Amino acid sequence: MGGAQGLFEPGMQYSEKFPQDSAREIQEEAIMDAAIDREYLFAVLEKLMLAHAPPGSEGEVDDIVLEESGSFGEAVWQDAAESIVIHIKGTGEGPPVAVTAHKDEIALMIRKVEEDGRLRVRPLGGLHPWAVGEGPVDILGEKEIVNGILSVGSKHVSNESPAGMLKSGTSLKWETFWIETKRSEEELAALGVHIGRKAVLSRSLKTPRQMGDYICGYNLDCRAGIAIMLEVARHLKVDPPPVDVFLIASSEEEIGAQGAVYSIGQTPAQTAVALDIAPVAKEYQILNSGDPVLLYGDGQGVYHERSLRHLEGLATELGFKAQPAVVTSYGSDASIAKKMGSAGRSICIAYPGENTHGFEICSSEGIVNSARLLLAYLMNPLE
Repeated sequence: MGGAQGLFEPGMQYSEKFPQDSAREIQEEAIMDAAIDREYLFAVLEKLMLAHAPPGSEGEVDDIVLEESGSFGEAVWQDAAESIVIHIKGTGEGPPVAVTAHKDEIALMIRKVEEDGRLRVRPLGGLHPWAVGEGPVDILGEKEIVNGILSVGSKHVSNESPAGMLKSGTSLKWETFWIETKRSEEELAALGVHIGRKAVLSRSLKTPRQMGDYICGYNLDCRAGIAIMLEVARHLKVDPPPVDVFLIASSEEEIGAQGAVYSIGQTPAQTAVALDIAPVAKEYQILNSGDPVLLYGDGQGVYHERSLRHLEGLATELGFKAQPAVVTSYGSDASIAKKMGSAGRSICIAYPGENTHGFEICSSEGIVNSARLLLAYLMNPLE
C-alpha cells in the first residue's frame, strides 16, 4: 500500500514529523497547538478506507486500530460492545473526557438466499440504493469473501421487468435490487454465505482519490475520524493531557450509536466528544474548507454551548475559524450518548464533507485542522 503517497502528489509539503516535546513548548507560548504529522494521518486513513467494517463485523478496522495503538500496552482494550478503548492518564484530577470515532460503515445484510443464488438484502444504516447503483460488492462469507454484483437487471426491457418499471419512474428501493453471485444456493452455503451475513462495496471501489486539496472516497465517514484520533493519541502519549482521556473507536454507530452508548457509559467521562463528518449543504451554510464544523444541534438534541464557545476560541488561537451548524437527519455518537444518559455533555468536532453516505469529498485541511482542534481541546479542556 502506498500510504500517504497514494493521497498526495509528489513534492507536496507535509508538516514536520511527530514532535517529542511540542505540547509543553506550545503551552509556554500560550498557543495550544502542535504539528500534526500529515503523512502519518493520511497513510493511516488510506489503510482504514480500504478496510471492510459493516456494523457488527468490524474486524478489519479492529486490526488496524489495535496495530497502531499497540505501543499503549495494557491501556488499550476491546470492551463487550467491541469498541476499542485507549486510556490516556492525565496529569490532574479534573473530569475525564471521552472521544469517539466510529469504526463501522453503511452496508447490506442478506435477508433471503434464492435458489438461483441471488441474494436479497436490506440496508444497515443510511445506505441509499440511488447513491450506489449497480456494481461490485464483497460478500463477507464465514470462510472467504465472495464476489457479487448489485443488480437490477437488463435495461432493454418493458415494464414486465424490474428495470422497466424504474425506467417508467418507479422509485428505486432495495426490494428492487439483488446481488448476483452466479453460484448455487448450495455453493453459497458451503462458503458460509447465508441469511444474516453482510455485504459491502467492493474493495476495488474503495481506493481513495486526490482531487486538488480534497480527498475523495467511500467511508471518509468516519475513517478520517479514527485517523485523527490515532494521530492525536501519539501526541498525548508523549505529552499527557491535564485530565484522563478515553479514546474510543466505537462500534455500530451507523445503526444507532450502539457501541458508543455502552462504551462511553463504562468510563467515568462526563463529556463525550464525537469526531465525524459534517454534511456540506447550502441549507446548513457549511463550506467544504479547512475550517472544522462545530455542531450546535442535530436530530438527537443540542450540544454543550459553553464547550462550543471554548472550542471556537481555541480555533481562533490556532489560526482558523470554526463553522457553527445545526443539522437534521443526523446524530453523532456524542449526541446519542447524551440522549441515552451515558454522558453529561456532548460535543461534535466534524470535518466538512460533500456526498455524505456516498462517494465523499473532504477538504484535507479540514481533516488536519479538526485534529489540531481536538488536540488543543484535550490539552485545555473546559472544566
